Amino acid sequence: MTNASIPGSSDSNTELAFPFPALGGEDLQAYNTLVSTLYRCLHDNTGFQPFFDAFKNHFKALQGGILGLTSNPQRMIYGWTFGYPEGFEEWYINSDLPERDEALTHYVKLPPRQFDSLLRGDTSRSILDILSPQSRAWVEEAGMVDSAGMLVTRETGTNVVFIANRHKEFGPYTSDELLQMNLLAPHIENAVALHLKLYETRSDNENLATALNHVKKPLIVFNALGNVAQANDAAQALMENSKSLSINDSERLQSSDSQITRKLQDAITTCIVLSHKGILSPQTVFTRRGQERIAVCLTPLIADSAENNGVLAELFSFDSSLEPDHDRLQALFHCTPTEAAVAALLAQGLSASDVAERKQISIHTARQHIKSLLAKNGYRKQTELVSMLVRALA
Repeated sequence: MTNASIPGSSDSNTELAFPFPALGGEDLQAYNTLVSTLYRCLHDNTGFQPFFDAFKNHFKALQGGILGLTSNPQRMIYGWTFGYPEGFEEWYINSDLPERDEALTHYVKLPPRQFDSLLRGDTSRSILDILSPQSRAWVEEAGMVDSAGMLVTRETGTNVVFIANRHKEFGPYTSDELLQMNLLAPHIENAVALHLKLYETRSDNENLATALNHVKKPLIVFNALGNVAQANDAAQALMENSKSLSINDSERLQSSDSQITRKLQDAITTCIVLSHKGILSPQTVFTRRGQERIAVCLTPLIADSAENNGVLAELFSFDSSLEPDHDRLQALFHCTPTEAAVAALLAQGLSASDVAERKQISIHTARQHIKSLLAKNGYRKQTELVSMLVRALA
């Protein structure tokens, strides 16, 4: 009988060997359903969501997804997720947690197509014992008891990982469940590889280039891997003149400032994840070079077919030494002169603490002005407000 090996943890060279599972009855039917659902995702318009739903139901998974991660540092650059509360992915992408995520770090080190879990069915241990304090905080809040995952593919500079967390109500993943997952592993690898190939074939779209060049303002479109699909002539000219933004050899947008490059990548990734959820929440990142500012306003693109999802970037260049039109802001955003002054600073990329310092007011007062602007204009998030302020003053 064939044995399947699950690599030991990072502090042990021991390998655990289990007999290959013999599936029958309901388990066999469930396995066939999972495989067929996975491959149907290549033809449907919903990405991997149908497979996630089937996987979640069969393995009692709480949350997870397929994540593309850079190697050094380890950061999320695209992904399809399920089960996370609203706003979690945005927080996670923009935090430092991916670099210290114990589960992701463990799965990246596994051989491809090999599922493992953090507890391996050991009910005498707690997942909290092996997590950092920051990880423990959200794990406890989510009620998570275990995490299973696999390295799907390892490419130069990028790792693709499948991860599935589990709620404490169902206990740790069992050895038998991990072996069932390992039957699925090569199919997951095949489906993801084919799905990524669909995205890559969209990156050289002449029709898209022609359409973008009909628009005179600078526009860039990113595919669902975070790569630049097309940048119109106006965007190319702006980047060439400013020298603060460029497209690198990996077809990624970068800044001359490494910190801003990271903010750009995090914002693009956030929009990609939101596009898969049908959420049109914008992100704005500001570059700085002397008095010149470029606001990069990013909006998720949601297409009829999931492989055509992506991100639209509008580039707005302005001189930060010039005073914004406060009267225009008051008229457009139904605000007081004081609130318009705060709005003008937000439109230049300042944070609430920056506004408080510039206006010599308390951070509490600055936040109250921002809350008032949000309420008066029907926005839920500051990112939505900033995006509209930039467009209004462009």
